[in-house]
Amino acid sequence: MKVSLDTNILIDEPQIVFDTSRDFVLSFTVIRELDKLKRNPDVKRAAQMAIKNVWVQFQKNEIEILNVPNLLGESPDEIIINDTKDANASILSNDIAVRIIAKAHGVKISDFEAENEIDYSYKGYKLVESNEDYQNQLKSLKEMQLDEFEHYMKVSLRENEYAIIECGTNKDDIWKNINGKVYRISQKMGPYTSAGVLGVQPLDPIQMCVLDAVFDPVVPLTIVDGKLGTGKTMLSLMAALATVQGENRYMFYDHILVTASPESVNRNLYTGFKPGTSEEKMGGHLGGFKSNLKFLIDPTKEKSNRKNKNEDATEKPSDIAWAENFEVIEIDEVQGTSLHNTILLVDEYQKLNTDSLKLILSRISENSKVVLMGDTQGQTYGLNRADEGFKTLYKYLGKSKSMNYIKMDNIYRSKLAEFVEEIFE
Repeated sequence: MKVSLDTNILIDEPQIVFDTSRDFVLSFTVIRELDKLKRNPDVKRAAQMAIKNVWVQFQKNEIEILNVPNLLGESPDEIIINDTKDANASILSNDIAVRIIAKAHGVKISDFEAENEIDYSYKGYKLVESNEDYQNQLKSLKEMQLDEFEHYMKVSLRENEYAIIECGTNKDDIWKNINGKVYRISQKMGPYTSAGVLGVQPLDPIQMCVLDAVFDPVVPLTIVDGKLGTGKTMLSLMAALATVQGENRYMFYDHILVTASPESVNRNLYTGFKPGTSEEKMGGHLGGFKSNLKFLIDPTKEKSNRKNKNEDATEKPSDIAWAENFEVIEIDEVQGTSLHNTILLVDEYQKLNTDSLKLILSRISENSKVVLMGDTQGQTYGLNRADEGFKTLYKYLGKSKSMNYIKMDNIYRSKLAEFVEEIFE
């Protein structure tokens, strides 16, 4: 038997439309009600999520819209759809309710994401199975032409994209396409351990790709995009530290600048103006940097101090490293400056609008680098709507020589973090 969903069920349980054990139908009136409710601050997020989920299932013909009226109503959206229908045109809109109503009336939909040429499936790396040709002819090489690599491995690589060759060993081989040549990436930890960062080792080849992408001084922009608990901040800190306090041959920059979007996810929690220095004002937004720095440096160093009977030392190694190598900058302070001999780490970059992201990227000089870290998949729905800075960059994934990009999916923080990701997906 078919099950008709009421509006309040979709508000309370937006995910219910994905229950494949039941055959759902939806009254056209429910779409109209959801469209109105998305303007209600109390249920806005739930209404938006419900509309989004209905659209996904409607596209797949997994849900039926009932009682579609012959004549559309007098709301601006429905008048626009009616005019589009009369003109025998397609409609291009990023309003999902408009798309649902238009599709229900047989109006052709122009795919908004396709129009913007964003490939959300791109991860910055490809997993490739080893084969006989690789083991016999390529494994001993350090570099080769891209077309030769693609021929033997039956894979195509974009600009600055990694290929992880799954060899069935503890360390898979990693290659990277750089301007038409493919280079083997070393997995030796020398650059990072020499920087005094001894806390962790990469837990998978993807994390090794992140280290390489952040450490690379040739590509001025690296984006590390991943779910909570994937190690974005920790790995970026490891690589950044190696570029300022490691061996001389690895010291590409003078210091590390850190910043983050001060945008509050829940504005009801905003505590208002904070006095003090930039570091004091930004302290609540930079906790990830300091906590990861403690994890990376303090355990090994504190053990060494105890052996040397320096138990009275009041300043932790991570505090010293922070004071010597890091400087906090507010995003507004970037305007009018040029960042020289600097690596800039930007956390929670998915919350930045287009102008803020442009401001940051335009300040980077030839001998500097910027690393953007965030979770675009878990971005707060509706934040900077139609002006998300990351979407501008995403049009160029795998196309620009100036940008590295790695998408991280494997959660290592804790079992609880995995559970949180699952239930709040």
